[in-house]
Amino acid sequence: MKARNDQPVVIAGGGIGGLAAALALARKGFRSVVLEQAAQFGELGAGIQIAPNAWHALDALGVGRLVKKEAVFIEHLLMFDGVSGEKVIDIPLDKRFAKRFGNPYAVTHRADIHGSLLDGCKALPELIELHTSTRVTGFDVNGKEVAVKTQDGNLVGAALVGADGLRSVIRDAIVGDPLPGSTIHKCYRAVLDIGDVPKDLRFAAATLWAAHNVHIVHYPLRGWKLFNLVATTIGKTISDGHNEVAMPDEVLPQFSHYCEKPLKLMRTPKQFTRWMLRYRDPVKNWIRGPVALLGDAAHLMLQYMAQGAAMAMEDAVALGVACEAADGNFEKAFVHYQEMRLVRASRVQVSANSLVGQIFHVPDGLERQIRNDIYRGRSPERYYDALAWVFTPPDYVRSFARAGRGRARPASARRKAA
Repeated sequence: MKARNDQPVVIAGGGIGGLAAALALARKGFRSVVLEQAAQFGELGAGIQIAPNAWHALDALGVGRLVKKEAVFIEHLLMFDGVSGEKVIDIPLDKRFAKRFGNPYAVTHRADIHGSLLDGCKALPELIELHTSTRVTGFDVNGKEVAVKTQDGNLVGAALVGADGLRSVIRDAIVGDPLPGSTIHKCYRAVLDIGDVPKDLRFAAATLWAAHNVHIVHYPLRGWKLFNLVATTIGKTISDGHNEVAMPDEVLPQFSHYCEKPLKLMRTPKQFTRWMLRYRDPVKNWIRGPVALLGDAAHLMLQYMAQGAAMAMEDAVALGVACEAADGNFEKAFVHYQEMRLVRASRVQVSANSLVGQIFHVPDGLERQIRNDIYRGRSPERYYDALAWVFTPPDYVRSFARAGRGRARPASARRKAA
């Protein structure tokens, strides 16, 4: 297939957002070069929740079937009161849910999504170049060209997409807001063998135990072979110690006010990995001429809505739509892209950063009882109505595959397990 652009779109970052952007552009006939600073393409982290809007984006990008091979299709979204053990929220993910939103809800390993996107990109070598060990350090806009600076020199492209995550050098140039050096949000992660998990906690659900300034999330992974556990705390400021081992004697005292059932699970891991949870407030502008931000570089959010990767993939689809509509005029396309994405992504960002956390983390006592009373006994349809704004994909995501000029060929071989 002959590309619609002579000079490539340069994509800084080879994570989920960057690879999704390359695939979206390729499916509209645009050539791109993905620059990943690490020595190989890979994805940190463990479990990830895939809501219906994320499935729609994966399907639009042509990799939904690959991801579904490893995903676990859970039956409920549950929230328990971590102090009393009461089941407060139960959202069934049955045929009614799938019919309402056009796709199911599932959980999987982040590496399985990233690996499927990488396979999709590798299947289109005529439109997507993949480079590792290439760190983007800045850029200059020269008319309709962008000189992208790397540690090894400059690369000239027709446009630049900053999908370079929370420490985005592209965002530094466009927005100029420094990443906060510390955070009061952190989590402790562990991936367990399913046989080590107490039998009475092996729910076919994404399960959350809520208590004052802490919550626990768990769900199965990879065909019920593994079990993902994430314990989040808020309060004490942390400025270092990210992605390091944390022993149970650091973690467990922070959850001492929990009832016995979730504590039994928390005592299972022999060690955890500590993660600082960074976020930014929304900004009004993600673009400068033929340069645009995407994913965490644009709207870094806390994980409380389980929508960070979904928003990055929706961004990618919107980028492809906008570039096709502008027929390769990338400066015009990026204005359209921002118009399509700014309000929706920022609404999710605000909800994740503050609103949802207020529900999870209410103080013990009367406020906890009020929270439980608000949600107790709601019908499935009422929950579906409340979630429709985020779980329903934008029209441009639904229509992307049907309108696409190009088709990403399926990867010819299964990827290796990460």
